[in-house]
Amino acid sequence: MPNRGDRLSSLSAVAPLVDGLVVACASWLAYFARWDKWSMSLEYTSVAVLGTGLVLIVLPATGAYRYWRDELYWQNTGNALPGFFLVAVLLILAGALTKTTADFSRLWMAYWFACTLAGLVLFRWLSWRLARLLDRGQPHATRVLVVGHGAFAAAVAQRLRGADWDVAAIVSPFRQTDDDSTHTDAAGVSLTELDALIAAPDNALDEIWIAMDSTVPDRQEAVIRILQTSSLTVRYVPDLSTLALLSHTPAHVAGMTVIDLNTSPLTGINQLIKSAVDKLLALGALTLLAPVMLLIAVLIKLDSAGPVFFVQKRHGWDGKVIEVLKFRTMHHHPPALQDTRQARPNDPRTTSVGRFLRKTSLDELPQFFNVLRGDMSVVGPRPHPLALNQSYAGRIDAYMQRHRVKPGITGWAQIHGLRGETETLEKMQKRIEHDLYYIEHWSLWLDIKIILLTLVAGWTSKNAY
Repeated sequence: MPNRGDRLSSLSAVAPLVDGLVVACASWLAYFARWDKWSMSLEYTSVAVLGTGLVLIVLPATGAYRYWRDELYWQNTGNALPGFFLVAVLLILAGALTKTTADFSRLWMAYWFACTLAGLVLFRWLSWRLARLLDRGQPHATRVLVVGHGAFAAAVAQRLRGADWDVAAIVSPFRQTDDDSTHTDAAGVSLTELDALIAAPDNALDEIWIAMDSTVPDRQEAVIRILQTSSLTVRYVPDLSTLALLSHTPAHVAGMTVIDLNTSPLTGINQLIKSAVDKLLALGALTLLAPVMLLIAVLIKLDSAGPVFFVQKRHGWDGKVIEVLKFRTMHHHPPALQDTRQARPNDPRTTSVGRFLRKTSLDELPQFFNVLRGDMSVVGPRPHPLALNQSYAGRIDAYMQRHRVKPGITGWAQIHGLRGETETLEKMQKRIEHDLYYIEHWSLWLDIKIILLTLVAGWTSKNAY
């Protein structure tokens, strides 16, 4: 009997085909809405076929149907948006290159895109409802025997129960010691008893999961030898709990199965899309804000002696050192006399204009130049001074994993109030947790959400001084 994961995988396997059908039907409905005709002309049919084909190619390539930490991300419409917008851009570009843009109704194109977006949302909602109905319609959940010991086996069983799997029991393949019993509720059995337990018809097992920590390789070998005689599905869960990195994703390299220990969704086409969006946003922001930035530059020069910009070396993508631009907000001193401590409330080093700039985050505007030259992104973990990184890198697990993406002008941590001075270890830990959450859960929609929240309330904060 297929388990829940297999059923969801089946749904995700047909998702690209359904999305292609949605695009084709949407073009047809848009044609009817524009001309009140069901029979589409050959020219419009050709464009609809091209758009459908692009969706079948681009959406899978942009990770619209990817798994991430055992979640079906394709059921979130936001994960299809990068590919959807890329298809729209490619169609417009094709029209411009062939000089046929004027031959097609812009209203039809608008109707087509609107109907497609509505169809993508509707399909994902219906698939979610269908998955829930399938779960309820099953006579019983997949019944699993967890073979392991210690806190790791208990954690695996807890995750399975949380995903509505039926954990028959947690058993340790050796008699428990006092140390084992303090960590888990596993029942200690001998190898002979384990074999009998698996074969017993009353247990009605569907799968066996081996979840033994990495400190007992001899036990793992003995268990695997026993399970080789069973016809049940056997799954092995590697103990990666000691590796505090971003995420663990299986891959195949040179014919070998490997586990990437710090993967991120921001790879391949996703990285290209984010970079293109960054450049467009930065160019637009610098164009619109040029008068404001010029006024700020004049006020800085009138308020105190020194340069308009403050340049500081910070860690960027993959830990490379970059030079981050800001409007100068403190009194200027020669490099040898500069105080590199973080700004504090009522900091005497801050100028009059600087206090206003820091409070409103307008001092960050020059970083759009960093975005244009590729050092930074509009959204991402905030870059820290080198000294701050050196101070915390060895004190917080996975601290340097925040550099697996480009640093940003604003970020997930900042819109949650985690900005400004980080004078305690706890404050920095909270910021890092939010940074890593952003990296693991990145999507174009999440970037848009962070930008909107920044525009609404993110420019000012009680922690900005």
